[in-house]
Amino acid sequence: MINIIKSDLYRILKGKAIYIVLAIIIILTMVSVVGISAGTIGLSFGTGSDTSDVGLATEVNNAKTLGEYRRIIKNSGAFALDKEIIGTNTNLYYFFIVITVIVLATDFSTKSIKNTISSAISRKEYYFSKLLLILGLSTFLILFNNYGAYLLNLIINGKAFSTPLLEFTKLTIIQLPLLYGIISLLVCLAFVFKKVSLFNSISIPLIVVIQIIMISVTNLFKLNITWINDYEIQTALIKLVDSPTNTYIISCIILGVVYCAIFNIIGYYSFKKAEIK
Repeated sequence: MINIIKSDLYRILKGKAIYIVLAIIIILTMVSVVGISAGTIGLSFGTGSDTSDVGLATEVNNAKTLGEYRRIIKNSGAFALDKEIIGTNTNLYYFFIVITVIVLATDFSTKSIKNTISSAISRKEYYFSKLLLILGLSTFLILFNNYGAYLLNLIINGKAFSTPLLEFTKLTIIQLPLLYGIISLLVCLAFVFKKVSLFNSISIPLIVVIQIIMISVTNLFKLNITWINDYEIQTALIKLVDSPTNTYIISCIILGVVYCAIFNIIGYYSFKKAEIK
């Protein structure tokens, strides 16, 4: 198992993909910090600077330079921008896809997996070595994103827009179970569908498609299912950094653990019974 992880890690660090991912994270974080607003991919929206006031919205729209825009937002009132940024950590889902592809999915496409499990490596060792490496690299991306945002925000925008480090670390930790659940889902999809093209075509639009289905069903049947919306992944990550109750935190942690267990059971047994060509 250790040898597989070392071999994959060496291959990944020699390639360009991981460094491109890190560069994109830096760029996106810088845009959020300088723009004093977290960007998100999806249909849910977090909290942050309040531009619902008509006068403030007019000022923001009429700002002619970035400096003027920043002055208007800063004068409108301080808020914890770093919390808002990590509240949009669903964006990391797309980087987790890249990690899953370069660690696992390409093995199926290049047929190298057949040689690997034909040797002394069991399918169990192969599965869990890939899972551990994907979780490890994804954890690095989470910490790189979160603490990079924290430091950049502190340097550029100051303490008025920052969270105390200990509280920020707590928020990072309580998001991890749900993020690990997302990662486990991607590992499961990679083992079930095997081909990179099929994996990408399903995984890339998955979160947005689920959100659209939830919104459509809720509106069509006039359902009051706020408890389901509260645990939709993007909404949950936002709520976890926005003064959550202890009950909500525990519920999200349990949900993340359940996701990890279910998706890895499905992924492992699918791989165990699959014919490798």
